[in-house]
Amino acid sequence: MKIAFATNGNDLNSEIALHFGRAKSLLVYDTEERRFEVFENPELEGRGFPPDFLYNQGVKAVITFALGSRAFEKFKNYKIEVYKAIEGTILENLREFEKGGLKKLRKEDIF
Repeated sequence: MKIAFATNGNDLNSEIALHFGRAKSLLVYDTEERRFEVFENPELEGRGFPPDFLYNQGVKAVITFALGSRAFEKFKNYKIEVYKAIEGTILENLREFEKGGLKKLRKEDIF
């Protein structure tokens, strides 16, 4: 399964960005291959919408603190699950996700 994180960093020890759409990068982690790739956020340079980009990358889940309603609806249409991040690094959130400890994003996290 591929899981996406919005970040301003470039590795698993990076923090998750507070707002999905304004993050510098998108880190996509493959749980089967146990490896990741980092991509520039296409929205920052007007090259696309992150949900479309992540769908094309085969992402099945996104872990974030908050995102906009348009992105949330796109993820929903693509059947990509969106989970609420906890404070900490991408690696810490990944471990919590794998244990089933993250909750799905709620309406108050969408603006």
